[in-house]
Amino acid sequence: MDMMRKCGGFCTDHEQRKVWGMGVLYVLGFPILLLMIIIGGLKAAPPGEENPQCPAEPNMPWFLIIGGVGIAFLLIVRIALNKCFRCIKNNDKCCDEVMGCFCEFGCSMVYDIFCIILIVLWMITVTWWVFRHRVANELYDLIGQENLDSFRFSLGDNDTIHNIQFEDPKLDSYCDRLLYELSFALLSAGWLVLAGALIVFLIGKVCYSIICCRLCRNLEGREMDENEEEVRLTQHEHNKLATPAKPDFI
Repeated sequence: MDMMRKCGGFCTDHEQRKVWGMGVLYVLGFPILLLMIIIGGLKAAPPGEENPQCPAEPNMPWFLIIGGVGIAFLLIVRIALNKCFRCIKNNDKCCDEVMGCFCEFGCSMVYDIFCIILIVLWMITVTWWVFRHRVANELYDLIGQENLDSFRFSLGDNDTIHNIQFEDPKLDSYCDRLLYELSFALLSAGWLVLAGALIVFLIGKVCYSIICCRLCRNLEGREMDENEEEVRLTQHEHNKLATPAKPDFI
């Protein structure tokens, strides 16, 4: 019965769906970030020194470490801000419910947009640095070597694109198989999680709350429920006063 009620609440309650959706994204996201930090830490060389683990892309471990720590920090701050917003909204001494709700919604939306922009920029940059060594030939065939090199040079990318290999550590095209394959897989999974977060953001924030005006309607619905409850309590008190007390028999 409890499971049925939870499933029914998930289908009808937008807040419950939003909490579950963000919870799933956090459950999927934090293990990916933890793996990025661990693998990067194991394979990283001190800054400024050559990395024998991956001469083809020496800074790849640091890409993973910086991305894992930075994105995890943004998510933890988002959770802490959400707790603070709810405490402020539920504190009647600070502001009323309407102002608290709009403050929570506006601040969380601005922070979410800021985080999404940062994460997308990081993902695009690191994905290019990692994936280019595997799909270089396909890109040259698709775009043309001269066109691609001209575009890269315009962006200041003068690095050599290698056909990555995992057998001969003496060659510049070598990279540790675990480091490269796991980086490739984690970035691919990261794009899937990011796509899920964008879908939740667009549906929950933009479509549901702004376009459909559900934020205001939910507030109006809560106010109507509170008013009806006050009317029922007032009528109950009035009926108690209007009912004559029964005499006590000795």
